[in-house]
Amino acid sequence: MPDVGFADLVLLYRNIVFDGYGGGTLHVTNDDVAAAIRKVEADEATYDLTQISLVESGPFEVGDDVRVNVGQPCGGFGELAADFDALFRMPGAAFAEPQDYYIIDPGYARNDEPMPDILSRYRALLGVVDTLREAASYVDLTARELVFISDEKIVIPVLFRAADLPDSLQANAARLKRVFEDPLHGDEKTDLLSAAVVEMTRGTKRAERFRHLVANLEWICDEIEKGYRLFVSSFSYSKIRKEIETARLEYVSKIHKTIVDIQGQLLGIPVATIVVASQLKKPNGCDVAFWANSGVILGAWIFVGLLWLAIRNQQHTLEAIGKEIRGQKARLERDYAAVRDDFVGTFDDLEKRIAWHRWVFRFVLVLALLGSTGATWAWLMLTPTTSTACFTGG
Repeated sequence: MPDVGFADLVLLYRNIVFDGYGGGTLHVTNDDVAAAIRKVEADEATYDLTQISLVESGPFEVGDDVRVNVGQPCGGFGELAADFDALFRMPGAAFAEPQDYYIIDPGYARNDEPMPDILSRYRALLGVVDTLREAASYVDLTARELVFISDEKIVIPVLFRAADLPDSLQANAARLKRVFEDPLHGDEKTDLLSAAVVEMTRGTKRAERFRHLVANLEWICDEIEKGYRLFVSSFSYSKIRKEIETARLEYVSKIHKTIVDIQGQLLGIPVATIVVASQLKKPNGCDVAFWANSGVILGAWIFVGLLWLAIRNQQHTLEAIGKEIRGQKARLERDYAAVRDDFVGTFDDLEKRIAWHRWVFRFVLVLALLGSTGATWAWLMLTPTTSTACFTGG
């Protein structure tokens, strides 16, 4: 059998004036055309494959016009279509562009340049169909149907004409593709698409559903994007809220612990004030009462010193906690600006707690200082001036 390819058929098709009734007139413009028709005419097997034959066998020369019969090539050799509508009606064309084809009107073969705009829109539509196939419950390739099952069964025949592919199709197809490019939350996106398709087509006649869907693809994209934003916001919001609540409880615990850790010293403040003052006795020279009073006052000031060290340490702890809180607040404002107002109050409250604890520590220290100072003043009032010589051994 002669070596005949679809390119040979395209060469012949370009030189045939089709009559619309399964034939036409071939103008043998050059030797290549003559060689191509002779290869096709060489034997019966080639004719069966190409479905091109001369109406009347006989010699012909370059420049002659000869009548030919033209049919649809067989065995997956390629496709011959009267126009793009005829191409779109072919069995596999709903889900994939045919490998080889020739369109009589406008005389276009696949990969010709420039590419017609309708073909660009068709290829964009195939991308949309691929995405819809992922969202469909199942696909019937033979019947060209997408089936969606929710609370009811929606069957969408993939039927369309060139006129059904709007100028906006490419932009909306690219928009839909961007949504599904990121595999994150792929199942949720597919569910959103399925729900939008069902909502869009359920009230439309079966034969018109796909055309209606294509005409309203922008609405489909809007629904998916809004639904996905809502899903992501809900997912992220819940996660952020949980993290911040956990952090809040942890920081509150740390802040309160700064007082719990020194509550023993705080309970000792009365010792440095009322109890100390009540234990003082009027001395008589350098007697036991004098030294007892002096020991009590010394103990009170030692207590104040230790309390100051403890409070100083807790102040450093509060400063470290405050630094952590400010860092968390800055991260919230940087990474989750959209929900900042919902959570920033939590960090403001924690900072107020820290400020309040600092004032409590200052008040406690001042109270202890006042108590020890008062006790010292009471000691000085009770102790005769001559008793100070006891410290020098006088």
